[in-house]
Amino acid sequence: MNVEHLARKCELPTCPHGRRIWRAWLEPLRGCSLEGHWYCSPACFATAVASAIERILPASFQPPAKSHRVPIGLLMLSRGLVDSEQLKKALKAQKESGSGRLGEWLRHIGAVTEEQVTQMLGVQWSIPVFPLHQSRKFMECAHFVPFHLLEVAEMVPVHHIPASHHLYVAFVDRINYSALYAVERILECHTEPCLAMQSQVIQALKELRSKSHPVQVLVDAVSDPGVMAAAISAQAERLGATDLRVSGFDGFIWARLLSPLGYVDILFEPDIERPELSAPAELHL
Repeated sequence: MNVEHLARKCELPTCPHGRRIWRAWLEPLRGCSLEGHWYCSPACFATAVASAIERILPASFQPPAKSHRVPIGLLMLSRGLVDSEQLKKALKAQKESGSGRLGEWLRHIGAVTEEQVTQMLGVQWSIPVFPLHQSRKFMECAHFVPFHLLEVAEMVPVHHIPASHHLYVAFVDRINYSALYAVERILECHTEPCLAMQSQVIQALKELRSKSHPVQVLVDAVSDPGVMAAAISAQAERLGATDLRVSGFDGFIWARLLSPLGYVDILFEPDIERPELSAPAELHL
């Protein structure tokens, strides 16, 4: 038996085995790590996972912070893409319908193209626009994030640089920073946001949907961190997992179990009413 394992300490303060695992002389170790912190048994591991989920869960429902960016209508007006009459017409249509982005209504009345709207959104957010129709790199990134989460956030990982651990993620019109942070935690990488035209993102997601994906387990209508932790712990023991990474956004809890044979993603959609989010202010005049 590996002597190094015998000296490992369980990092759960309330571990019933006194944190030092001398019992490993008598039975094999069945512990697992949670983001680098090791726990000696399924029970200790499940307790630690439940605590982690309790911390993550409230933050996963946080509404996006208010933005104070220049309204896209003013940007287009100042750059001569639309005139005041076109802008008033689009604003009136938006107000009467009670829904829709201003950029969508400007496109609807024929004032601008989809490409122009996306370019202005890039200026508004001060981030680049990725030419998704010119690159197939997104197919190589398909396994990084569960497809279900890509659909929820309307995002597509478009380019990965292994040497620097950078992952570029494209969005349609609103940068979901909670999603980016979750990806960073799970993949242990650095994410960079960019924008892409909505039609291109929809097409990319359609192609990714048809591609085979690593094993994913989706559990809905669960709100108890203890229940989630027990399910994760059971999967970890079944797979012989060595490490777990867990994060969340938009109400989802995303757990990735790593084992010598690969990894399994477990997604939980808690049975909690989500707060109603208003449309980002920067998209309206």
